[in-house]
Amino acid sequence: MLFLNKKDIGKIGKDVIQNAVKKAYGLVLDKSYNMPDRMHVGDGQNTLLLMPCFTKEFFATKLVSVFPNASQFDQPAVNGVMVLSDNRSGQPLAIMDGAAITAERTGAVGGLGISLLTDENLETAGILGAGVQGLSQARYLLFNRKIKKLWIGDVNSASSEKMEAILKKEFPWVTYGISKNSEDLVKASQLVIAATTSTQPLFKNDKALVKGKTFISIGSFRPDMKEFPDAVILTVDNVYVDTLFAAKESGDICIPLENKIVKPEKIKAFADLVDTPRPLENKPSFFKSVGMALFDLTVASAVYELALKEKIGQTLDF
Repeated sequence: MLFLNKKDIGKIGKDVIQNAVKKAYGLVLDKSYNMPDRMHVGDGQNTLLLMPCFTKEFFATKLVSVFPNASQFDQPAVNGVMVLSDNRSGQPLAIMDGAAITAERTGAVGGLGISLLTDENLETAGILGAGVQGLSQARYLLFNRKIKKLWIGDVNSASSEKMEAILKKEFPWVTYGISKNSEDLVKASQLVIAATTSTQPLFKNDKALVKGKTFISIGSFRPDMKEFPDAVILTVDNVYVDTLFAAKESGDICIPLENKIVKPEKIKAFADLVDTPRPLENKPSFFKSVGMALFDLTVASAVYELALKEKIGQTLDF
């Protein structure tokens, strides 16, 4: 069995990861996978997620914990383990850092959204949430677009400053700004990405503030979590979800639906957009991702195959 830690997974190119996410959408369209609904176990505000998935060649199981207050113990909010197995024999093939796989594949989901929903000449963007996933979203944003100015916002100023310092070393040609006011960040950005576990909208419900912009919500994965005000879903031309399960799972979608603020017909599957030869004409859009185990499987299998080829990781004997 191959063991791949965070450092090993970090050696895999972003093009490999993003192409693996795109492959997952192709499998969605072909219906050539078996993905049970994600299982949630709540313990107060903490959550345990079990995410299994099967394709013809592989099956994968990811066990993930989401602890919003983990930063108090100098730990990331998301931790986990990924096990990749052969779907012909059942043999375990690899065990991986589940948090690292989650960060990369979710970053790539946002990156693919950016590549299809924004203009190639995008100049300004803002990220709300400066944790592990906010950093991953920034990296895939800058992989897909050569923006000029990136705004970073977080309730913890130290987290914003830490993220800015990391990005300056990796992408020194970008100008960075730390915003303590989320409305100012939205106003200054053509694209806004949220990567938080907030249960309250991160900025005010103002149609004038959000008009003409594109929004990507990555963080909210429970019905009581909501990153964006209703003005976003009302104002944009298009609303996409990575899985239709998001309409039940994320407060950013299910709450407006329950309150009849938006009609179900407005919610579209992002997979259909991926399969479109000429996606969009840069219309203001809202992309809501809650993630799915199929992303983990296609990314883990791509990482595994490249790791074998490049001799990355450690071999373990049971």
